[in-house]
Amino acid sequence: MSILLQTTGDTAFSLLPLVRGVGLVLAIAAVAMFFKPLLGGIFRALVLVVKPRLSKDQQAARRNMRNAKVLQRMTNSSSCNASLTAELRAMAARS
Repeated sequence: MSILLQTTGDTAFSLLPLVRGVGLVLAIAAVAMFFKPLLGGIFRALVLVVKPRLSKDQQAARRNMRNAKVLQRMTNSSSCNASLTAELRAMAARS
């Protein structure tokens, strides 16, 4: 009987670090879930510090440049079709 109790006690002591580790992981997960909105906001603020957003004017200028490049590529690729090339040039002049 004492051997059985001693074996049970040794098993309980050998599982104690595992139980403690699982409890610690669960506690960290619970705190992270509770503070998830706060942590998300902090993460977004850090991203904006590293890579700030472009202003509206900068976004418009980038969009216009991208559109002009696309039209230029389309014009270059359709050099055999004169009417399509003229139409693309007219579209480029409007933007």
